[in-house]
Amino acid sequence: MKAPEIIYEDRQLLVVEKPPGWLAQADGSERPDILEWARAHIVSSRGKPCRPFVGLCHRLDRQVGGLMVLAKTSKAASRISAQFRDREVRKLYSAICVGQPDNPMTMLAQTMLRDDCITRVARGKEPGTNCVLRYALGEIGAVGDVSACQLRIELLTGFKHQIRAQLASIGHPVYGDALYGAPGASSDREGIALHSSYLGFAHPITGQVLEFISQPDESWPWTEFRSEFACLADQAFAKVLAMRENARNGQGEDLDLEFPEC
Repeated sequence: MKAPEIIYEDRQLLVVEKPPGWLAQADGSERPDILEWARAHIVSSRGKPCRPFVGLCHRLDRQVGGLMVLAKTSKAASRISAQFRDREVRKLYSAICVGQPDNPMTMLAQTMLRDDCITRVARGKEPGTNCVLRYALGEIGAVGDVSACQLRIELLTGFKHQIRAQLASIGHPVYGDALYGAPGASSDREGIALHSSYLGFAHPITGQVLEFISQPDESWPWTEFRSEFACLADQAFAKVLAMRENARNGQGEDLDLEFPEC
């Protein structure tokens, strides 16, 4: 199994690229986890035995690869966690989904809840959590004989399996995600076609805006969507983010007007 890769490190932070198949935190199984790996890395870099602090500020599902930020001090952990809680962290994901959504760019706002091992849309007056994401359609193609498309997703809230469950609820589950009814699962692959591709947040001490970008590995099924047309999704999201910044700065209309709810 591929090891994590360090994208950025200073005295306060550690930004890593988590490979699919790795846990964010140990669960009692024998699977490797990012938290213990980070502790081992810090001990090795300091060259002496210690039990360093590592704060888990957010999580990725085991099957999902991509960017994660860890805190190396309690102050950094508190401040970064507050940014996630207050929805000040920008989180973008790349996905390959089954089929093709009707709307090339839209917002999904749904009430979701946990039901045993899955997340689903609440029915009727069932209590749940408000979950919101936006997506832009990229390249349209196929994985084998399965019609599929590439999406860029902005996660505006944070709930377990949120992206996976919301896309499945509109009939377009993430490719390889058998838990939510998608084809393509295989014992030869640790992950599903969902990748944490961008994180943007303020440094907990300096306040400097930090931005990190990650691309999925050159592996199947991602290689089915590596044409020049894949950049269309990036261009669409660049427009979305520019509009969002203009709205925040009072230079344009609120972005919600551009995204009809499904």
